[in-house]
Amino acid sequence: MNLSIVIPARNEAEAIIGLAEAIDRAMAGFTPFEIIVVDDGSDDDSVARLEARAATLPHLRLVRHALSAGQSAAVHSGVQAARAQIVLTLDGDGQNPPEELPRLAAVLLADTTRRIGLVAGQRVRRQDT
Repeated sequence: MNLSIVIPARNEAEAIIGLAEAIDRAMAGFTPFEIIVVDDGSDDDSVARLEARAATLPHLRLVRHALSAGQSAAVHSGVQAARAQIVLTLDGDGQNPPEELPRLAAVLLADTTRRIGLVAGQRVRRQDT
């Protein structure tokens, strides 16, 4: 795997499949890649939806927390499960546009000196509760 995209998610049943599909489309030029959704103890039908979609979306993998441990723990679990040396993260709430992932990845992939360790985007219009 050249790239792993980690998505921490909890109770995102309504958005997670659309997000995974949008990431799959956005990253089509970056093969191979994987999408790792870390389900952080969801009590909705997120897991069932992800398992069903993973059967037909080969880039999609699911990591599960039995109990919610929080976003940081979910990101950590996803990075630990990643098969690639380059890991991109994206929240599961759909507020970050997956179309920006190729721009972030390109910077890291172009750095042949390995001097860049982190590239970050900034969410301009947050909609937190």
